[in-house]
Amino acid sequence: MKKTDYKHGKFTILSTEIDFDAFDEEDYIVFCEDNGIEAGVGDYFEEGFRDWCAEETRVNYEADMDNIKTCREYNIPVVVTGTLGLWWGRPEIKPERYESVADAIHRCIAGSDSRDVFVEYNDGVITVDCYHHDGCNSFTIKALSKKGIAKQYAEYKEHDFKRLPYLYAL
Repeated sequence: MKKTDYKHGKFTILSTEIDFDAFDEEDYIVFCEDNGIEAGVGDYFEEGFRDWCAEETRVNYEADMDNIKTCREYNIPVVVTGTLGLWWGRPEIKPERYESVADAIHRCIAGSDSRDVFVEYNDGVITVDCYHHDGCNSFTIKALSKKGIAKQYAEYKEHDFKRLPYLYAL
């Protein structure tokens, strides 16, 4: 059996996308039975199942954000860089420092009018993609090293950063 290398590679940390193939209709039926809800038949079943999938996705998203907020290794200063997908182009944002990964993610998502958000671990950095009506805002979140934390206003260099661990491999 091949062991997964969680230090390198790309793994989804959280997403708002509803992946209907990831949910089982049997689980929906059990949910309905456990909660005294009529699962319905035909179109009513499909509508109920789709609503349940959307709610499960929302609950999973909130739980994943809570995990990010409470993870000690993610409560360190970070820097966000990225580009905005606007109708007139893709301007780069000025690097911004935040005191935690959760704070950085919230800032990346704030005000973006996003219909789907994907947060992924990618070889020691966090990427955030926010899809909206004009395109996609793409951000990179990097953890600051001790040297990087000590900097106040100087431009960050590559040695000012360190790798983050994969959240679900700790």
